[in-house]
Amino acid sequence: MKQLVALGMMAVIACGGSSKPPAGQPTLANKPAEDAPPPAEPTPPPADARVPTDAEVEAVMRQAMAMFIAVGDAVDAAGSDCGKLAAGIDATIDANREFVAVSRTWKDNPAMDQKIEVWMQAHMDDVMPHVMKVSNAGQTCAGQPAFDAAMKRLTDL
Repeated sequence: MKQLVALGMMAVIACGGSSKPPAGQPTLANKPAEDAPPPAEPTPPPADARVPTDAEVEAVMRQAMAMFIAVGDAVDAAGSDCGKLAAGIDATIDANREFVAVSRTWKDNPAMDQKIEVWMQAHMDDVMPHVMKVSNAGQTCAGQPAFDAAMKRLTDL
């Protein structure tokens, strides 16, 4: 599971989303197409990659949503105090160690990534208000060492 908490930055948290460009998107190159290397073979999923059940996806995303809400609440509680916000984000990450551990078990699982992307699209209206709080706070607090460190922790989940 990748970039779930990265907010979309977190739009797809410690668990979901695709970093691939959309199909059919033109590539920029300084060489004519015939000089381009042949496309790489798709990498097969790891042998231990299993397809998560819908119940597993729902459980992970319920925990992710709780974390989204908690981070948004930390923004509300901090007001314009970037130090307090950083502490709130750190406390939220620490309080969600179980979720972080579970999400890491699904890291780089293409089936989970796909299911989370679908879940996120279906629940975007629920997720975005919390994500936007963090994004807006970032406009004020970016460059503050404690805030930047807390955000790095969040996006590294």
